[in-house]
Amino acid sequence: MAERIIEITYEPFGAGFDVKVIPPVEGEELDAEFPTHKRARGWASGLRMTRGWRIVDRTGVSVDVK
Repeated sequence: MAERIIEITYEPFGAGFDVKVIPPVEGEELDAEFPTHKRARGWASGLRMTRGWRIVDRTGVSVDVK
C-alpha cells in the first residue's frame, strides 16, 4: 500500500482550499474545503497529529512559523 498523505491545494473556482487524504480512508469522510489557507492548514495539522500522515502543501502559500 502506498504512503497516505494529506494534500492541501488551492481551488480558485471552488471554496478556496481543499484538504484531501490520498489515498482516501474507506468509510471515513476526512476531505474538506475551507475559505482560508489558515483553516485548511489547521484541519490538515489535526489529521497529522492524530493519524501521523505527512502534509503536502501544493498551494505555494508561505507559512510563518514563530
